Amino acid sequence: MLTSSALFHLWKRQVFLRNRHDELSSLLGCSWIHTGIYMIGCADHVVYIGQSTQLGQRSIDSLGRVYHRISNTSLPWSIAFAPCAYDDMDEHESAAIRAYAPEFNTSIPSLNKSTGRMPIIAGMAQVFADQASPSRAFFPECVKRQIEDASKNTTPPWRKRKAIPQDEASTAPKQVFERRDVNTSGRDFFDELSLHRRRTQRRTTSKHRPARIKTYVEHRGVEIHIDEVTSNQAGERDLTFEWMAKSYGKVIAQGEEPDKATAANKAIAAADEHLAQPYRFKINLCDDGSVVTKDGEYLGTWETDENDHPSFTPIGETEVLFFEMWIGLLCQKIADWHEAKN
Repeated sequence: MLTSSALFHLWKRQVFLRNRHDELSSLLGCSWIHTGIYMIGCADHVVYIGQSTQLGQRSIDSLGRVYHRISNTSLPWSIAFAPCAYDDMDEHESAAIRAYAPEFNTSIPSLNKSTGRMPIIAGMAQVFADQASPSRAFFPECVKRQIEDASKNTTPPWRKRKAIPQDEASTAPKQVFERRDVNTSGRDFFDELSLHRRRTQRRTTSKHRPARIKTYVEHRGVEIHIDEVTSNQAGERDLTFEWMAKSYGKVIAQGEEPDKATAANKAIAAADEHLAQPYRFKINLCDDGSVVTKDGEYLGTWETDENDHPSFTPIGETEVLFFEMWIGLLCQKIADWHEAKN
């Protein structure tokens, strides 16, 4: 999650010379913006896909790198996030790059994983406040068209780098950059710009400053975070373990224990209890094709077409009410419809 101050400086550094959209500020302020896949859209196309453990910072920095490569920057822009576990990022990013073939993705993390699971978009936002119209890059019809076009493209951008002849690559002149010329991103951004400051802090930091060691694992699809917190007060070493269980970006339980084993057991127990609930989410798409709210209210049925795109038909109706490319978007539409109906 980006604080308003951090977002201000990060945005200013990109030299967009435009104000950000309120939708983007709200999205970047969400607590679940952490680890996963980000997708950048321009007009009606996805132009770049990446992964990061700092989705907010990395997506804005990547936007700054591709923004000035578009001849008409006045086109509407959008950003979408698909949070996932760290171990799944290569698979989701590879599958998305292969499916969309964005023009600025000239490489792919893993060809073996590129036929795996696609990322599920959990949130999206328009980028600039002065956009004359919304970016349609993540609209179902545009997504479908781009995926179909990519499937017919025999030389997608992510293949072009590997297609460069070896003799040409070896004879190409090398370009030397100074550090001030490098447009770093994500973790590199903080490593490059904060190196001197962090070295100074290590030399001058008080011995009483708390230290934190983070551990992350996944249990049956639920994120388990355990932070080892060490602090020295009055010459005594105090050690505690803060634990947290998260599902789809939402904290379902958290606490603090004096030892790591107890903290891990508490987090796993909380995850198991959460998974044992019949309806864990605001909108639940059940295996039998029914759509049920968290309170057990039956709303209708859902199904997928030949491309695994989901749709929803309300109870008592014969016509599909909502059709989406992503399950997350379908659930959000159903939730908004149900709330408005009530």
